[in-house]
Amino acid sequence: MRLETERLHLSVLRPGHADQVASYLSRNREFHKPFHQSHDDLYFTLQEQKEYLRSDLRRYYEGNMVPFWISLKESPDQVIGRLSFSYIIRGAMKTCLVGYHLDREKTGCGYMREALRGGCDYMFRVHGLHRIQADVMPENEASRKVVEAVGFEEMGYNRLYMEIDGTYRDHVLYVLLSNRGCSVTRLEAED
Repeated sequence: MRLETERLHLSVLRPGHADQVASYLSRNREFHKPFHQSHDDLYFTLQEQKEYLRSDLRRYYEGNMVPFWISLKESPDQVIGRLSFSYIIRGAMKTCLVGYHLDREKTGCGYMREALRGGCDYMFRVHGLHRIQADVMPENEASRKVVEAVGFEEMGYNRLYMEIDGTYRDHVLYVLLSNRGCSVTRLEAED
């Protein structure tokens, strides 16, 4: 499955794409470290990423997650980021969490804002969600600007919310409601 935005492909990848994912993660290991959970060397290997992609695909088919990998339309075989909608709750809540990261070399170009806008639109239209939650560390100004530009509203503060780089860190809670979504994506089904 793949979404298209103006400049990007957002794709659910199969284990056969593990080399692209492992390459992306390895080249951004130090850049992502201050903002992500800790990973040992095994995480960055081809075999481990095949396992992660298998797990993501299983969760996608179960309806629990939409794990997009981001690439530029002009370079579709090079992963430049990730946008993941997880912990999807249906029923009365119709909500999920969103997380994302981008290649160091691609920051400042509006790619993550475009991907997030397109991915949220997809989750509202196709999955019928009402609410998407993003949790951002207070000092991560770039990430805060991204969610705010897409229309997420600051809703609260989660003290010692998540372990990041080995330490539990505070996060600002942001929410985007479905009436704020805008249609900017085109859906493509791939076999």
